[in-house]
Amino acid sequence: MSRVILAGLRARTGRLLFSAIAIAIALAVAFVTGARVLDEAVGVGLRAELAGQARNVDASITAGLHGNQTSNPLNDEVLRKVRQIPGVAAAEGRLTVQAPLVGVTGRASDAAATALPADPLLRPYELVEGRYPETDREVTLDRRTATESGYRLGQPVRVLTEDGQQREFTLVGTFRPAVPGSQLGTGRQLLLRPDALRLLTPDGSYSEIVARATSGTDQRQLVDQITRTLDRSDLVVMTGAAAVDQLLAQTAPQTPDFARFFSTFALIALAVAAMVIYNTFGILVTQRTRELALLRCVGASKRQVFTGVLAEAAATGAVASMLGLFGGVGLAALLQLLIGAFGVEGEAAVHTPVTTRTVLLAGAVGVLVTMAASLVPAYAATRVAPVAALRTRSDGPTKAAHDSRLRSAVTALLALTGTGLAVFGLEAGAERGVALIGLCLLALLGAALAAGPLLVGPIVRTLGGVPRRLAGTPGLLACTNATRNPRRTAATAAALMLGLTVVALITTVVATAGHSVEQAIDRQYPVDYTLTSAVPPRPLPPALLETISTLDEVAVAAPSQSLGVDLGPAGGYWLTAVDGRAIGSLLRPGVLDGQLDRLGPDELAISRQLADETGLAVNQTLPVSTRHGRVDMRVTAIYDSVDGPDIDLGLGLMDLTTLDTLDPSTTGYQNIMVKMRPGIGLAEGRSAIEQAVSGSPLTQLASSEDLKKRAAEQFQQLLGYLWALIGLAVVIALAGIGNTLSLSVLERTRESALLRALGLTRGQLRATLMIESVLIALMGAALGLVLGVGSAWLISRVAASSAMPMTMTVPFGQLGLALATTVLAAPLATLLPARRAARRSITAGMAEP
Repeated sequence: MSRVILAGLRARTGRLLFSAIAIAIALAVAFVTGARVLDEAVGVGLRAELAGQARNVDASITAGLHGNQTSNPLNDEVLRKVRQIPGVAAAEGRLTVQAPLVGVTGRASDAAATALPADPLLRPYELVEGRYPETDREVTLDRRTATESGYRLGQPVRVLTEDGQQREFTLVGTFRPAVPGSQLGTGRQLLLRPDALRLLTPDGSYSEIVARATSGTDQRQLVDQITRTLDRSDLVVMTGAAAVDQLLAQTAPQTPDFARFFSTFALIALAVAAMVIYNTFGILVTQRTRELALLRCVGASKRQVFTGVLAEAAATGAVASMLGLFGGVGLAALLQLLIGAFGVEGEAAVHTPVTTRTVLLAGAVGVLVTMAASLVPAYAATRVAPVAALRTRSDGPTKAAHDSRLRSAVTALLALTGTGLAVFGLEAGAERGVALIGLCLLALLGAALAAGPLLVGPIVRTLGGVPRRLAGTPGLLACTNATRNPRRTAATAAALMLGLTVVALITTVVATAGHSVEQAIDRQYPVDYTLTSAVPPRPLPPALLETISTLDEVAVAAPSQSLGVDLGPAGGYWLTAVDGRAIGSLLRPGVLDGQLDRLGPDELAISRQLADETGLAVNQTLPVSTRHGRVDMRVTAIYDSVDGPDIDLGLGLMDLTTLDTLDPSTTGYQNIMVKMRPGIGLAEGRSAIEQAVSGSPLTQLASSEDLKKRAAEQFQQLLGYLWALIGLAVVIALAGIGNTLSLSVLERTRESALLRALGLTRGQLRATLMIESVLIALMGAALGLVLGVGSAWLISRVAASSAMPMTMTVPFGQLGLALATTVLAAPLATLLPARRAARRSITAGMAEP
């Protein structure tokens, strides 16, 4: 039997490879292995970046932590002692301070200034253009900032100091990180001499002291020597390699999130591919009825036939897996290039680590999925009676008529289960409700798959009315072919149905969420403008509030400020202090319990999240304290709010007068909310405010429309990314349509030749196959859109809250584009089989059995 299997593989190599590649099991495997390679690449890239930051560092000295405060900060005295230790070739103090850049428009943007090490070997960056600063009036910028801001060598660069003054430096060079494409410290960066850096901040302490060893001194020896010489228990001294490992351990746990998210879509692609594999092997078994029956006649057992089909599936899956492995490596590299194109300096550090585990994963996924999908066709092969070898192959009726009762029962059971889950999901909370709606979607998908063969006839007859009228004979033949084998047509459409279900679900949920956020911003944040600091740690000055409040165009200007407090047994949290009179006019969060029309001194409104985490309730009194003071506050309301760009009400709201008691040292504001007088247009209001803040470089101005626009952009970026990922599953499904019709061409060779002999032209034969592909695509797309939009409606109902009622928004334009793209792509997938069918000789075709 093994010889027969090998002979069959040689005879059908082209067809099997075509089925594996056309249904894109290789693409599905590429998705899975790509996620794995990308996950490992993140770790490799991160280690390379950290190693670049610590290059030539043999010893690292940092201050120990006592609670949240560093004790005995590193200073120039410690640095001098380290430099005098035997075995130290060079030592540098590392210090980075906030240094907002003032652009040509007079507005400030966040940036960080770093002290330039005197030792060239301890500089974790490379000079690109010009030189490093040699005087206290010179600066070197990172290349990306210089390019984006339009700075050229010799131009002045203005920087804000801690007291709000501006200092001017001359740009003398540009640099890049030691590791091209590094994502560490991706913000704006400046290099200054240490003395110039202290002009920006009076703090002379270092965050770290690094040392380079002399020749012949290893890292461990140097660390021991520094530890003995300094003899300070409050300092942490470790080797450069240990410092890299420590940073990697602190950073790495956050890195696999993207790869896990990527893997979710890989599972969808695998599910679609499994459907197409099942359909493909089912067709192959049907076409080989006489061959399998002949094997039974000459002594092959059912077990041998079953094993033979699975062996073909395993061989096909193995080849596809290897192709998918290479494709996954390429996909991971491509994603890194795309990410790098928008990263630091447009450079990409591409890493493609391929481990033994990744190779085994690729083989296991491809082979196991292919074999699992071929189990049913393999079992069907064992049911072929030996007498079938004596029959002429026919396309006769399928078993769909005989199992319609069973299908109807399964469909009804799954539909009822889905309905029940939907009902329970709508009554449950948001978290449990979404999970139940997910199970509901799976049940409804199962019902649609079970009912597929029963729906083929009615759907094709309905959809086929137009092509029958417009295309005549080809349209009639296409409808007849599509309904001839309902199980095959339904299985082919099922893969596309799954892909379009996910597309419709994601698109509708994102559109609904985006529209609902815009409505929530209008309802809860009815301001015209919001002023924020371009550098978050630097608050807006109180004088700015007075200036804005005195404008004739302004009706109300209310500030807000965040503060970290201790809520007694509940622990530490961040609260937001606002002008209590602004509640109800400029701030209208959704009230869940209590009353929130204003806030007075010693009154506290808490968010639903804080209430859930602490168990606090309305009218409960609790101690609120900082190191500067304490206030007993009463909870007056529990609210729910929507957060977005420049909008964050925090976990609790209190009056500004309470902030003065808790922390009298607080100066300035995080935000200033502005409402214009009636009759003042947005353009007129913006002009007045911009003129008023022209002398405050830290101030950024955003209108309510700007806030909604930024929120919409975030949703659109998310949608574009998700479309790109799920698009692969749709491509696999479309390839499955082409594959099914290609195999059907072989199955209908004699029939096509007879039609040609009766007068059907080659163009009409090609049109027949293309119309059939469109009918199959329309059936799958229609079912997918209905399931996806319906599930999105259920999710919107479950996810709705008092803070953000979800207004169902169906993006007809985007869904129409997805439908049109699918319908237009389906005929393209059949170009090759249609061309093959049309070029077939009539005489040769009639000679087929």
